[in-house]
Amino acid sequence: MKSGIATLWATGALCLAGFHPTLQAQDNLLIVIADDVGVDMLECYHEGSAAPPTPTIDALAARGLLFRNAWSNPVCSPTRATMMTGRYGFRTGIGNVVNPISPALSLEEWTLPEILEASGSPYRNASFGKWHLGNNSNGGADAPNLSGWEHFSGILAGAPPNYYLWPKTVDGRTGIQWAYATSDNVNDASRWIRNQSDPWLCWLAFNAPHTPYHIPPADLHDYALQPGPLAAAQNPLPYYQAALQALDSELNRLFVELGRERMLRTNVILLGDNGTPFQVTQAPFDPNHAKGTLYEGGVNVPLIMAGPAVQARGMECSALVNTTDLFATALELAGVDLENQLPEGLIHDSVSVLPYLTHPQQPSIRETVFAEIFGLGTNPLTVPAGKTIRDSRFKLLRFDSGREEFYDLQQDPFEQENLLRNLPLGLNARLAYRRLNDALDSLLNDA
Repeated sequence: MKSGIATLWATGALCLAGFHPTLQAQDNLLIVIADDVGVDMLECYHEGSAAPPTPTIDALAARGLLFRNAWSNPVCSPTRATMMTGRYGFRTGIGNVVNPISPALSLEEWTLPEILEASGSPYRNASFGKWHLGNNSNGGADAPNLSGWEHFSGILAGAPPNYYLWPKTVDGRTGIQWAYATSDNVNDASRWIRNQSDPWLCWLAFNAPHTPYHIPPADLHDYALQPGPLAAAQNPLPYYQAALQALDSELNRLFVELGRERMLRTNVILLGDNGTPFQVTQAPFDPNHAKGTLYEGGVNVPLIMAGPAVQARGMECSALVNTTDLFATALELAGVDLENQLPEGLIHDSVSVLPYLTHPQQPSIRETVFAEIFGLGTNPLTVPAGKTIRDSRFKLLRFDSGREEFYDLQQDPFEQENLLRNLPLGLNARLAYRRLNDALDSLLNDA
């Protein structure tokens, strides 16, 4: 590792040492989203074979709680909508990537910052980085602010055309930014946080390591990379790894700039928005089961929580968690009673994970988790639209074409053996298949 990275990380580790967490309603909240990062690409999960160095995220896991069975949606916009509203895509209409002519997140939806404001909460709020929930139908460049964020600074689309030259929108006004996008996101978030009085909510959504694959600034990564799009196209993995390491380096810089005392009062939630892209997926993970698909490689994402609310430090939780749950969790951390704030009759799908922060081994609050994708999947090698649901062991995939697949994740975590090809099912599998079909039907009937 380069000496500059090592020194910066060591400073950050010292800054975060000696935590003695206790839950306080006025603690700050930092939500960090890494784009296109599955569990295979973080060393602290010990599941993949190609994870780059991410000492900051590893240290976060070491002093926090790592969730092993967190589910997102297969692509980014639907996951961000679930986090923002606590509602599944079949309720919000966001089931695939938002583009200029697709549905966008309706301004009628109640979002996380809007609930905070409606409750009379003292929390200030701001969103930095990737938005990807809007188009002209919900306000265009003003969409983040119209959706409740007091301040927005970042990119409206799903990815920058170039990490060193991209359209940056700040509270409805768009100009051209030449600064490296990952660094610029941290610059803005750090500046805003350091100008706030406690408490605050900061939503920091990195574009990295999403395409376009590129060479980050040399002091942020260790990889020897050839310049030019052809080299990245021929072997994208090291460019992806470098971008993720650069994200980790800049996240550490953020922690250092915020300082030990402020970090002692800040709960951090870090997660991926969907699985790793097939172009960089490495064995034992299956490229045909990657981002854009309903398989585990598309929906099982990192989720790590650390800070004063986390009593179970350095532990893992195997409970079933969905990205909708970040909505209720964030609000409970802020001291907001969600049920008393939502309009009567509005259905939400969010379950707070706060009980696990003290008792990570308790039985799963959720019996099942759910994911979906509308239209065609983004991975051209694999599956079309559909829905999936799982319990602690078995998983059902129901595609819109009518085809079904059914897996025993305990015996077959990479989903290579569709049990429906080998009928009849054993007793346990048969009961689970019926139970998951009934649960999926019941859930969709709520729509």
